[in-house]
Amino acid sequence: MATFCSQCGKPLVTGADFCNGCGHSATGKAAARPDFHMKKEKVLGDGSKRTRKRTAAGVVVAAIVIVAIYAYSLLPAPGNQFLRAQPVVAPGASYPVTGQQMTAVPMKVADGKISVPLDLVLARKFVAFSYQDSRTTVPLLAYVSGEGKIVTAVSMCEPCNSQRFHIRGGELVCNSCGTKWKVNTMEAISGSCGKYPPDVVPNTVAGNEVLIDRETVARWQRRI
Repeated sequence: MATFCSQCGKPLVTGADFCNGCGHSATGKAAARPDFHMKKEKVLGDGSKRTRKRTAAGVVVAAIVIVAIYAYSLLPAPGNQFLRAQPVVAPGASYPVTGQQMTAVPMKVADGKISVPLDLVLARKFVAFSYQDSRTTVPLLAYVSGEGKIVTAVSMCEPCNSQRFHIRGGELVCNSCGTKWKVNTMEAISGSCGKYPPDVVPNTVAGNEVLIDRETVARWQRRI
């Protein structure tokens, strides 16, 4: 007939002096094995340490992830900041994969603004004009982006001195060196002059005019 430990209630092995479950004396004559509880505590203690280590590692990983996300949020947004700020004023334009060259359009200067007709820009989609005063001459361009924004910029690929471009699909391409930029963002795609896309100049649209600040253009200087 099986006997049970008076301490923990587990079945006792026949002839055993101690309970295999809790180490309690099975005969009542000897004290419980002193090493039993020590070993048990050591095992449990090691488990607690492992748990604490895993918890600490998890906290470190979470902290690294949070820092990485925060650092990424501080990175500058891609593309040109002035272009990003331009409002959408027209349906987005699409350009032939064979390429569309710039079309010259008239401009005028009045009340501190350089202006070109909006209807001509929308009709031609990619136009060129030039500002000139007694000190400087600055070639300019304007085009309708794929997002429907009117983009105005200095018409110059500064490293190679080209003033002429064409748009092929979604790419603005220098006629001289072949460097390519994204039409919507001015981000470089390929080419040796990629760091220097046409320098974007902010504009506003009022009635049938695309307006650019004259002083901003008159003060423009090459970046290289």
